[in-house]
Order: sequence, then C-alpha cells, then structure tokens
Amino acid sequence: MKKYFIMFMCLSALLFSTVCPVVYGAEADEDLKAKVAAMEKMLMELKGQLKQQAETTKELESLRDDVKGIMPGNEFYWAKKAQELQDKGLAPYFGKQDTKPFLRRFGRNTYIGGYMDHELEFDAGSQTNKTFDQHRLIPFIYSDVSDRVKFATEIEIEHGGTNTQGGVNGDRGEIKIEFATIDFLMTDWLNYRAGIILSPLGKFNLVHDSPLQDLTDRPMVSTNIIPTTLSESGMGFFGTFYPTEMSKIDYEIYAVNGFQSVSVNTSVINDTSVGDIENFIRNSRGSKDTENNTNFAIVGRVAYSPFLGLELGLSTHTGYVDDDDSNRMTIKAFDWTYQKGPFELVGEYAHASIERDGLLANGGQKSDVMSGDMWGYYIEPRYHFMPQFLKDLAPTVFKEDSTFTAVLRWGQIDVNSPTNVAIEGDVRRTRLTPGINWRYTEDTVFKAEYQINTEHGRRINAGDPRGTDQNNDSLLFSVTTYF
Repeated sequence: MKKYFIMFMCLSALLFSTVCPVVYGAEADEDLKAKVAAMEKMLMELKGQLKQQAETTKELESLRDDVKGIMPGNEFYWAKKAQELQDKGLAPYFGKQDTKPFLRRFGRNTYIGGYMDHELEFDAGSQTNKTFDQHRLIPFIYSDVSDRVKFATEIEIEHGGTNTQGGVNGDRGEIKIEFATIDFLMTDWLNYRAGIILSPLGKFNLVHDSPLQDLTDRPMVSTNIIPTTLSESGMGFFGTFYPTEMSKIDYEIYAVNGFQSVSVNTSVINDTSVGDIENFIRNSRGSKDTENNTNFAIVGRVAYSPFLGLELGLSTHTGYVDDDDSNRMTIKAFDWTYQKGPFELVGEYAHASIERDGLLANGGQKSDVMSGDMWGYYIEPRYHFMPQFLKDLAPTVFKEDSTFTAVLRWGQIDVNSPTNVAIEGDVRRTRLTPGINWRYTEDTVFKAEYQINTEHGRRINAGDPRGTDQNNDSLLFSVTTYF
C-alpha cells in the first residue's frame, strides 16, 4: 500500500508540472522538457528502491520461517506442526504426540497461571510447631476450546507434594486435581458443567485462593463444617438471571458423588480421637480418600445481589453417608459479602446435621464415632488504606495500586461429640484473629496475624474435669502471589 501511495504522489507531481504551464501561462519548451526529464528520473529511482525493499522483506520473511521450523523453543514451532495436518485435510489421528489440535490455538485460546503461598507459623507453648511451610502451589490451565466449550483445571500441590511430614503440625504433602471441568455455554440462565467440580457450598469454597484472602489461615467453619477445598465429581447446570437493571441472581446445582459411606467394616475416622471426631466431615470427602459412596448427593447455591456491592448466598449439600441409605448428612450455609468504598464485611454460617438410624443409631456399631449436629460461623470486617506519606517516601515501592488492609476475624465452631466416655459432650472452639497485610499489587500480598484460640469442653479422659479450656495461640507470617 505504501509503494502505491508513493507512485501516486510522483505521478500527481508529474501531471501537475505538465498541466500548470497550460493553465497559468506557457513557459519555455526547454524548461518544461527539463522538468519532465527530472521527474522521470526521480520516478525510476523510486521504483528501484521499492523493488529492493520488497526483495529484502521477502528474504527476511523466508529467514524467519526457516528459524521457526528449526528452533523447538520458538512459540510457533508446535503450532506449525499441528497446522500442517489440518492444511493437508488429514484427521488428527494421522499425527503424533506433537500434533494435538489444541496446539494450533495455544497462546490465543489457552491460558496458564496459578498461585503459591509460603508460611511461617509460631504456636504458643510448642517447640516443634515453629515451621516454614511451602503450603500450596496451584498451577492452573484455562482454555476457550470453542465459542461454547470451555475447559478449566487447577492442580493442587500441598506441602511439597511428597507423602512425608513437612508442613505445619506434620501435615503430609499431596498432589490432586482441585477441579477440572468442561462447560457447554448455552445462554445466560442455563449452562452445562461436568467434571471434578468445585462444590458451591458457601462462598469461601469458591473463592478460597490465598491471594484473594487477607488472612493466612482459613476460617474454622470453612475447614471443619464446610471442608474447603471441597471438590466432587459430578455434573449439572449453572446460570444467571437479571430481575432488574441493578440486581442479579446466580445459581449452581449439581449431582455429585458425595461423601464417603460409613459401613460395618470401614470407618473414615478413629473412634478414640477428639480431633478425628471434629474433622469427620473433612476426612470423609470423596477427594480425600477412596470414594465408596454409590449414592449421588445434591449440592447447590443461589446468590442474590440486589445492588452492586452486596451479595447474599444460600447453599446446601445433602446425601447419604452410610451403606444402608438410611442416614443422610445435610450441610446448609448462608454467606454474605458487602463492600462500600474501602470497607468490606464478609462472613459465613454453616450447619451440618447427621441422621443416626440403624447402623449409626445410639448403641449401633458406629454410633460411638459419629458426630451429631455441628455448626460454625465467622465474621470478618476489612478496611483498605494507603498512607500518602509512604507513597511520597518510596513511590517505587508503594505504588498507586499498593494498599494496606487491617482485618479482624471472629470465628466459632461447635461439635456435638458422640456418646463416648473419653470425649463426652460438645467441643467448642473460638478464634479471634487481628491482622494486617500489604499488597504490593493486587496479586501479591504479605500477611501478618495473631490467632487467639480457645477450646471449650474438651475432655481427653474420664479423669479430666468437665469444661476444661485450652489456649493455643499462634503467630503467622505469609506471602502469596498469583503468577
């Protein structure tokens, strides 16, 4: 296009110099001939330069194509090999391991990222729980397979990924699929999803990523009552309605495998451990151990946002937890999220009820290891601020998108323990956590917090007085970032 423009300008100049003498008065023939000759010479020189430029461009493009074909590290190398099959009209089956169809779209339709966090914890009164912990490394892959088909997965690597004690409190490492879903988009209010689904039980389970949180540890209710991260294999539907211009309703509903079944020969918990009783729900996740429940559970959530800045959510998870299909566990949750300017208020309440008939009835073979009702909640106000004097003092460190957050979380859980002599009665835990963090950017955050933990009603053996309180405070530092 550029060369045609130059030729047009030259011809225009030539025409102008030819016509002007006729219109505005004749000049000497010698002068006219001299000007025409000069313009013709200039035009020939420009043609030569354009031809040389075109040849040089062609050589560079040929060289670049050769480099793409011989350098495996080039971003177009794999895509080119996959494209060759399609250009020949051959099915993908004619290719090899390096000609998968998605490679043609890599970089345009597929996105790779993730997050990691690293923690340091000091537990009061403990000489062993002063530990650095590479808690999580979560790579993820998202892909727009087509206009309607979407794929997403996150892979959870905890405590280094090895099955050895390396984390805080001797936690063992593990590698598992956090979620892996195929979505088929139909319309705003109805879409299909299948795979390992991040269960919509409460808000926190859906937005639990460490860089999104202002405190290091997760709320107790989101650990013991709603066992975050709760991932279950299943399928179902999701969508959004817009009742008014300002409001919306989001929903998700799925049939999933559910929690493990308790049977005569197997148990997911140890009947002599207080900690196992409290962690019954968490330890019986299907993604935690071998799935043995052949009865589907139903999980769903409805979230209503009457205006921008407020969301209220109701969710439930219900399914059988025994082989006789006579004992159903139902978890109900209510969550709220509110924001006005720099102030946020988030929280969640959950209640779990477990039926106790037949096998799990009082006096049954597993009754001494089954919890009754369990509940918990947390309330968390947050305030974001950024002192101007810090931005003036170090503008390259405290940037426009840097911010501090002051946060305070109050949480409580209550476990109705089974009728076991050693651990009779309720076990209630409360936790008050003041903290502060600094976000260098929205993606990267440094956190510091102090946990004031109190345990009520713990009875380790028959000789302990009823209602013994135990304190176990903790000081935590952590850093986390998306990448």
